[in-house]
Amino acid sequence: MLPTPKHRLMAAHVTDPALQPIERKVEEGIPLSLEDGLTLFETRDLHSLGRMARAQKERKSGKNVYYILNRYVNSTNVCYAGCKFCSFAVDEFKETDRVVRMAADQVMSKALETGTNFNQIHIVGGHDPRQLSLDYWLPLMRRFKEQVPHVQLSLFTAAELDYMAKRHRMKYPELIATLKSAGLDNVNGGGAEIFAPKTRAKICPNKVGTANWLEIHEELHRQGVASNATMLYGHIESLEDRVDHLIRLRESQRRSPGYNAFIPLAFHPDGNELNDCGWTTGLDDLRIFAVSRLMLDNFDHIKAYWMIQGLKICQVALHFGADDMDGTHGSTDEEMIYHSAGTQSGQYVDDREFRRLIEEAGYVPVRRNSTYDEFPHDWTPPPATREEVYA
Repeated sequence: MLPTPKHRLMAAHVTDPALQPIERKVEEGIPLSLEDGLTLFETRDLHSLGRMARAQKERKSGKNVYYILNRYVNSTNVCYAGCKFCSFAVDEFKETDRVVRMAADQVMSKALETGTNFNQIHIVGGHDPRQLSLDYWLPLMRRFKEQVPHVQLSLFTAAELDYMAKRHRMKYPELIATLKSAGLDNVNGGGAEIFAPKTRAKICPNKVGTANWLEIHEELHRQGVASNATMLYGHIESLEDRVDHLIRLRESQRRSPGYNAFIPLAFHPDGNELNDCGWTTGLDDLRIFAVSRLMLDNFDHIKAYWMIQGLKICQVALHFGADDMDGTHGSTDEEMIYHSAGTQSGQYVDDREFRRLIEEAGYVPVRRNSTYDEFPHDWTPPPATREEVYA
């Protein structure tokens, strides 16, 4: 049987013949297998890999590329999880000079010190027994909803929620319902690290396990709270671990839809126990975006987080399947997790720079919120009511 003209054209563009049947499966909407994922990671035909991922991105979101005006706060760096890859966590008794533990008033002031024209407050901390409790968070969440009702609360990770549930002796559904009632809109994707049990046991043995991480996110979705998902790559994981991780996320999305975006997190080696692993390369970074886009057929968005891979790699990633560059952060924000591990990215990007980079890549910049509602780039929040001013 002769190939169709479409497949003859495809063959002319693919130098690795192993990619041809995979491309056909993607075009026909057939989920890719573990073997397909390994082929994508191992191919040397990076141009075809990027083209395939870009086509899939454009089937999902057309020419749109998203960004958000947000504030980012690490409310505490005290953590007892003891993850091998972490440069952020501090032992409050041995490193007293490094401890950051913000009172609720400090978090509120930090979030609002550069104004209220933002759509998301993104807060992540550690397993801190003095802060990670409902007594701390519920009043603070309600204050945010009273003072800046247009701002979505993107808080916690599944690891933090697991820790909080244990502290309060609550089942996941009860904890999530309580947080949702206080205004939780979205849960961040951190804490996933790598799902493969043997590798996970080596790098984060004290953190929430794979099954519970997935169960927390699926329960969030059942209760109408959106979430993101991540994968930490570039340390001791294998390619099989990476593909397994993506397949587990894809199956989780099928069981309980609600993941908005997948964010690949490049391992940073400075100041942690896995520093011998070194830095990821630009090619590996681009490959992870492309493979993620092709494997995660039921995820709408793949995010290239500029603070992790850098603005230049993230701009190129828009041609390798990514359709989101995350957020501006406030001009006075101080991200600590990746900056503790040696990232050379800054703390803040003006939204005009996002639009310039996206347009230069040939795409249309679209301002969004946590759940991907769209806004004009010059949108501003409505004037505060008298009650909000005096809240």
